[in-house]
Amino acid sequence: MRLITSCALLLLLVLPIVASAAEKYDLLIQGGKIVDGSGAPWYYGDVAVRDGKIAKIGRIDADQAKRVIDAKGLIVAPGFIDMMGQTADPLLENPKSGLNLLTQGITTINCGEGYSAAPLDPQEASRRGYATMLEYFQLLDMKGLPVNVVQTVGHTQVRRIVLGDVDRRPSDEELQQMQALVREAMEAGAIGVSTALIYPPATYAQTKEIAALASVAGDYGGSYYTHMRNEGDLLLEAIDEAIAIGAEGNAPVHIYHLKAAGKQNWGKMDLAIARIHQARAAGQQVTADIYPYVNNGLGIAALIHPRHFAQGDAAFFRQIDKADFRAEIKEEMLTTDGWENWFRHVGHDWNKIVVGEPGDKRYADYAGDSVATIAEKTSEDPWDVFFNLVKSGAFVLPESMTDANKLKALQQEFTSFCTDVGPVSGNRIASHPRGYGAFPRLLSRYVRDLGAISLEQAVAQASSSAANKVLVYDRGRISEGQAADIIAFDYDQLADKATFAKPYEVSTGMKYVVVNGSVVLEEGKFTGTLSGKVLRGPGYARKFAPSQVTTGKSVPELAAVDGAIQSLLDRLPIPGAAVAVTDHGKLVYARGFGYADLATRQPVEPDSLFRIASVSKPITAAAIMQLVDAGKLSLDDKIFDLLEYEPILEEGQKFDERQKEITIRHLLQHTGGWDRNQSFDAMFRSVDFANAADVPPPADCDAIIRVMLGKPLDFAPGERYAYSNYGYCLLGRAIEQVTGEKYDDYVKQNVLAPLGIERMQIGATHLPARASGEVRYYDPHFGRSVWADNLNQQVPSAYGAWHLESMDSHGAWIASAPDLARFAATFDQPDKSPILSAQSIAATSSRPAGLAGHDESGKPKSTYYSLGWQFTGVSDGKFTQTHSGSLPGTNTIVTRRPDGRNVVILLNARHTPLTDNVISQFQREVSQALDSVETWPDHNLFP
Repeated sequence: MRLITSCALLLLLVLPIVASAAEKYDLLIQGGKIVDGSGAPWYYGDVAVRDGKIAKIGRIDADQAKRVIDAKGLIVAPGFIDMMGQTADPLLENPKSGLNLLTQGITTINCGEGYSAAPLDPQEASRRGYATMLEYFQLLDMKGLPVNVVQTVGHTQVRRIVLGDVDRRPSDEELQQMQALVREAMEAGAIGVSTALIYPPATYAQTKEIAALASVAGDYGGSYYTHMRNEGDLLLEAIDEAIAIGAEGNAPVHIYHLKAAGKQNWGKMDLAIARIHQARAAGQQVTADIYPYVNNGLGIAALIHPRHFAQGDAAFFRQIDKADFRAEIKEEMLTTDGWENWFRHVGHDWNKIVVGEPGDKRYADYAGDSVATIAEKTSEDPWDVFFNLVKSGAFVLPESMTDANKLKALQQEFTSFCTDVGPVSGNRIASHPRGYGAFPRLLSRYVRDLGAISLEQAVAQASSSAANKVLVYDRGRISEGQAADIIAFDYDQLADKATFAKPYEVSTGMKYVVVNGSVVLEEGKFTGTLSGKVLRGPGYARKFAPSQVTTGKSVPELAAVDGAIQSLLDRLPIPGAAVAVTDHGKLVYARGFGYADLATRQPVEPDSLFRIASVSKPITAAAIMQLVDAGKLSLDDKIFDLLEYEPILEEGQKFDERQKEITIRHLLQHTGGWDRNQSFDAMFRSVDFANAADVPPPADCDAIIRVMLGKPLDFAPGERYAYSNYGYCLLGRAIEQVTGEKYDDYVKQNVLAPLGIERMQIGATHLPARASGEVRYYDPHFGRSVWADNLNQQVPSAYGAWHLESMDSHGAWIASAPDLARFAATFDQPDKSPILSAQSIAATSSRPAGLAGHDESGKPKSTYYSLGWQFTGVSDGKFTQTHSGSLPGTNTIVTRRPDGRNVVILLNARHTPLTDNVISQFQREVSQALDSVETWPDHNLFP
């Protein structure tokens, strides 16, 4: 009894230690001076993070965390929010483009200023691979982000799609179309509508039009964000209009980069501030932001009266070289007001128009100089320089403001801050130093050096106040339960380094940046971690999330599979999935999850068609084995005894005689002698091979084979295993040669039809040729077209960057999950298979000779590839038989388990921030769910 009591006591003592180890914090920021974003005075403390959230604040021992950051001597604060971050597109192209943001302590950007990344017109959508806001957000999440993104839908964007660039009012029907585009964006998670009313064609819009769109945003709890119609002579009237739009639309109002431009208007800042206070006192939510520079930034064409763009940019530029047209513009800029005349705002002084990005090779060396300086250096008239820069689309920085007004605006509690640039990736607006220096300049110059406001107040305005304005209430404060967007910086060393001459200099002093609990900036260096995400607005409904959309018959006994897929779709940015499970030949489960097409919210059905990529190989292997059964082929037949092609040899290159020894067996087992890791994958060299064969791109199978015959092998046939798509391309041609039929025709008639499979077919490269019932494919990457009609133009990676049709026998089939399950089930009972003999089915799992099936000591491997399938866990005659497939926009797998059950999982995306082959995680978790099933259903869903 005493022994039992002692053991129990020991167990009680040990359990807390075990529990403590299991519950360690992911990150501990220790010993910093916490400025918590509330505006309260700073205090010393430690901040612990777990699962992306702030778990505890106080005195916390270092051994309670997996990782500790020593923040002694540093300010620890909530991450800053860039109230005008323009666009996240550079992050989609290259996540490293966010370095300028991270080194300023920015963890969230507000994107969209009249223009927005979505929606897109059909022509642009075909180039970008998406059309709607829902699709755009999906791609951002799939790519991964170094910072969080909130997004507005741009008024200019929807106006251009519906009306174009013309100066006219929309009809009632057109306005409804514009509202529908806003509605889609709000339901996708946009936070509101934004305008840029200084620029055509938005400047042609009347207040009523804008209010009609703002009202849609207001219906969803969104806001109205505006670059107002005027920031100078009509500043006060523009503020009144913005407030009226918000009132009519029942939406909060936020004014981008509040300013009083032009010396003649500097005195209006007090009145502007008073207007905002008056609206707030009356109960209307009106706020603003600023950037800490007296030079603004805009396209140089904005110096010209917008009426000249009323028929669109093309019409304007047809006139630009005419002397009388230039004289008219010059006279207008010199003598008129009542419009946003930026030349008037700088006192008609070309010395105060700094050129950030000339866009003209003649002036490339003069970035950072004024128009006057460029004219002097090139011995040109300043007006000629101006018109040349208009033609080249230059970006300029007019000195239109005063520091005194910056201080006044800064001191208002309704004010937050912006870069007005966002992530930098060669875009012209990045030529303003605010893109790299806005927030450090604010804190170092205006707060630390000038003492305009306290550090606590500045941090609150940059974080919690800004978070409220962009409708993300779960972050912006150092508080338990808040999202762990945290920065740590050396206040004394914090400094902006960017100038007009060198606008891309990185700020100093920002030591650590944490986004959603993960360190993305360490000692001022980007870690490569992509823990940012799209923060969706109030119009987004969880019931429309992919994990919540299901089709097909519910199977209570297999509810664990439902749970596994839904959990995966919650955690991973995958739009849609189809899953089928057989049990000893019976189809017991077939369901669709998420979306086949995000733009139309079309759900995945159990029988939706997917590109199956390399899962095509077992289909081809079955056709080959069927011909072996018929005595028309032998596994030891040499492929180039069957096929006759004239090799295309480069000058000085000799034919590799070893190719004559390649057999059908070698091709089936990937031992033919080609190693894509050592050389290249022949099936993705469509343009190069077309050029070598002197045929229009993309290269077809015949051209690929002729070029490859002129290349040396990477190793001797049969020597070892190396996965080869090209080998299965050859097998497809062997089927055609032996049968006299097209590859896919033979397979349909002789492999698929006997199994009752009718809808499987070869897929198409381009979206317009998508088959009936086929899903849409989503991938965040871009490629260059391999097709002659738009060769080398940017295209979505999933549509046009490679030639699917040439991949017929190794990767081009499209299929449904139940049909692939039906195919897999034919191997369950070898004696009853309608397409293969029991002998051929047994041969399918035969171990390859040599290094393909054995290690260097001759010991059999537990994993190997045989005749069209991969075999794992091989022991005592039992194994798991699988084949996976992966192409941009699709990830698939078929698994034959040793317990007599087959699983098919098809996805219409493959990329997440952590992996480019997400199917293995789906396979693992679905397999675990199946292992937990206690009672299997008796039904059979096969017709």
